[in-house]
Amino acid sequence: MDVAWESRNGIGIIDFLERRNFLITGETRFLSKVLIEKILCVAPNIGKIFLLIKAKDEQAAMDRVKDEIMGCELFKCLQQKYGEEYTDFMLSKLVPVKGDIREWDMGIGDDSFRRITQEVDVIINSAANTTLDERYDTALIANTIAPSRLLSFAKNCKKLSLFLHLSTTYVNGERPGILREKALAMGESRIDSSTQSKLDVHHEISLASDLIETLPPNEVPQKLKEIGLARARMYGWQNVYQMTKAMGEMMINVERGGVPVVIVRPSVVESTLQEPFPGWIQGYRVLDPLILSYGKGRLLGFLVDPNTVMDVVPADLVVNVIIAAMAKHGTIASPGIDVYHAASSTVNPMTMCDMFNYSHDYFAASPLTDNKGDEIQITDMEYFTSIDGFSSYIQKDIAEKSGLSKENGPDSNPKHRSRLEARCKRMAESLIHLAKLYEPYMFYHARFDSRNTRKLMEQMSAEEGNGFPVDLRSINWEDYFLNAHIPGLKRHVIKKASSSS
Repeated sequence: MDVAWESRNGIGIIDFLERRNFLITGETRFLSKVLIEKILCVAPNIGKIFLLIKAKDEQAAMDRVKDEIMGCELFKCLQQKYGEEYTDFMLSKLVPVKGDIREWDMGIGDDSFRRITQEVDVIINSAANTTLDERYDTALIANTIAPSRLLSFAKNCKKLSLFLHLSTTYVNGERPGILREKALAMGESRIDSSTQSKLDVHHEISLASDLIETLPPNEVPQKLKEIGLARARMYGWQNVYQMTKAMGEMMINVERGGVPVVIVRPSVVESTLQEPFPGWIQGYRVLDPLILSYGKGRLLGFLVDPNTVMDVVPADLVVNVIIAAMAKHGTIASPGIDVYHAASSTVNPMTMCDMFNYSHDYFAASPLTDNKGDEIQITDMEYFTSIDGFSSYIQKDIAEKSGLSKENGPDSNPKHRSRLEARCKRMAESLIHLAKLYEPYMFYHARFDSRNTRKLMEQMSAEEGNGFPVDLRSINWEDYFLNAHIPGLKRHVIKKASSSS
């Protein structure tokens, strides 16, 4: 197709969305909600959005949709638009389906199975287990086996024009350099294959299953965490999340047959930049424990290379990539697999030093308060290059702030001191564990190519470019953190945690 003609006329995003029916998994997760809101906002004439809900029965599934989606603040713009008709509009579009992606045929009933397979045009899989140190068996089921089962289900759908899978840029593992938007082949590890046996996905699944059968029950949880990390590092990934997501991609690639497949790989997804409003976020994302612990004065030093480029992308821009890629390839509906990185590191890099400087500027101007209502004073972030150096620092820092280092006199209460020591030890262990968990990302030196996403942007019409912005080059990271992300954390994470405690 002539590129100039296509850029004038665009991809046809709205035309594609209207009257189409969708099946979305992971429907109550952060990114899924942003996706659902965007689709309903720009294309009110879509058909149905079937939402796979893990619930005890159909009524419980409906209750979850009403509470976790329709009642969510993210949808306030739609609430304002439709007023008293908001509930009727949402229920005319959203169809909760009781099921579980981890089961064969998603565990749905016969009636729902028949309806979905007859009506659905696009399947979007955003379900995942994102815990970095998850049990190997649990991560395999959610991130490797479940996508394969969903693809098998997709082959029953009579009208299916696209299977879209949400992954992560970090399936690329530890390799240095510029990492391309390339589908993973079955058994493709992230290290030199000449010195390592080929990865066998089915063997990995059997290995985890066999361990459950052979290990004493009380040893299973910890051993499966340890084996997951060991297997990941053996094949060049940094944690079990990355490896199991990579194997999920491999399963999709080898089993797709004639199903058109798109894989969208976001990097570190954080709060919305603009839509439906700046700073919306649900729960703690990757950077947020660091930012908030720093603002609370609990973490004024960390194990990190300040020059590491942290690849961040706002949620609403990820959603725009998903929708644009979905429209482009869903319209063509030809067998194949296409990969898109929603990533900033090659086009608009931001370092960890930048992020902590923005955080410092924000909390210096708008300090958090402690339990007594006093403003918390922070200092510049201190950077450590070894886990030993950070461990020594954080233990000493906690002891000093708690007053433990001063309680050495004869009048010290032994019971009080013992409780204080235990509390300080737990705090230190928690932060040291966080540092070890995050260490691969804090010293990550690869960057993610996004030329496919840039081509997608170039193929949009001017109207589509304005309505579905995907250009990460336009983001001012300082403005984003100071005026969208950190205020959003205070409003949607800290305040919610305080009100529920």
